[in-house]
Amino acid sequence: MTVLRAGSATDPGRVRAVNQDSILITDGLFCVADGMGGHAGGEVASKTAVDVLRTEALIATDADGVVVAIKRANEEVIRRSLEDPELAGMGTTVVASMLVRDVLGDYMIVANVGDSRGYHYQGGGLRQVTNDHSVSAELLRAGEITAEEAAHHARRHVITRVLGLDDFEVDLFNLELFDGDRILLCSDGLSNEVSDEEIAMVLGHVEDPSTAAADLVRRANANGGQDNISVVVIDVSETGRGPAAIPKPLPSAPVMAAAVPAAKAVIPRLGEASDITQKSDEGWLARRRRLGVRRAITLRTGLLIGAVVLVIVGALGFVGWYEQSSYYVSTSGSTIVIYQGRPGGLLWFHPHLSVTTTTSTNDVLAIRIPQLQAGVMEPSLEAANAYIANLVQEYKAAQSLNPTTTTTTSLPMTPTTLQAG
Repeated sequence: MTVLRAGSATDPGRVRAVNQDSILITDGLFCVADGMGGHAGGEVASKTAVDVLRTEALIATDADGVVVAIKRANEEVIRRSLEDPELAGMGTTVVASMLVRDVLGDYMIVANVGDSRGYHYQGGGLRQVTNDHSVSAELLRAGEITAEEAAHHARRHVITRVLGLDDFEVDLFNLELFDGDRILLCSDGLSNEVSDEEIAMVLGHVEDPSTAAADLVRRANANGGQDNISVVVIDVSETGRGPAAIPKPLPSAPVMAAAVPAAKAVIPRLGEASDITQKSDEGWLARRRRLGVRRAITLRTGLLIGAVVLVIVGALGFVGWYEQSSYYVSTSGSTIVIYQGRPGGLLWFHPHLSVTTTTSTNDVLAIRIPQLQAGVMEPSLEAANAYIANLVQEYKAAQSLNPTTTTTTSLPMTPTTLQAG
């Protein structure tokens, strides 16, 4: 009977402050999930996926079970992102491996969604089993760019399949096992920093799987550590086949899973995503309804919000009317003017000049000038004009009662007799 021994290591790297990767190691199912999303989104997404897979590992026994587990993990990531606006748009890659026991011989299934990778080390040779689901990798497979161009492509980090957006296809691979084989699962924090040759050297020389995983993480950090790094190394023994004698091509053609049982909430396929940053044509609210997520805003809440908005709008309208329905008389230099509004304004409503009269401050009593400079409120434009007219009449009346005149007074001359002394 095939015996597996596994070790793992994970590290946030030398650039990222938070480790958004998650690792799963059970008796028969192993996984690396690389989360993505702002704030805590990526960390929550990868942990959510791993938690679902841990539960599903208790009942999964074959390729169909692995697909169901990953689909249910996807549904749970979507559900959580829809229920919490702070987690909106979060996602995670998944690469998983499970031992399948068969009467003809045990074998390993490797499944992946995204660009986290699965490798098979056998007979001294290393082969990447999975296909990266990224823009540059798909262009490379289509023959549109070269391997060199793919390594430096501007969109090499843009993922085309990921848990957390919509439905997708799970890639599945069967691996025939021999004693001494090793399965490596890793996030792109390792594969982007450490070459396949260096990975093969570590797997070929470091016997303990935990030590090998830790050594690979150390090398990724030494080479830059630009991303979170997670590694799972699975050792295979007692397969009944003995060690593979020489390196040879490892047949790892995808196997199509049989009909998959319906998951908790089956998500209809909307078409292949072309970019993790591009959302489906289906809106956020429509996805909530499709998945049966309870509305965050009920009818009662909506009516209450509407009533509050109406009160606020009404209050602002009243303030504007109150401010603009008033007039005041003031001065602009030596000219008496009329403003619409209130002196100094109210909130963001400011008075504006309505009338520039022909009346000067010289046409009113001096004692009225300080009042005019401060602003004299009147209820209407007509009342303001009447007030100015009254000021002029008041000044004229005062002038008629106290005219300014000039008089000459003749005083009688008193003769003075001068006597000689």
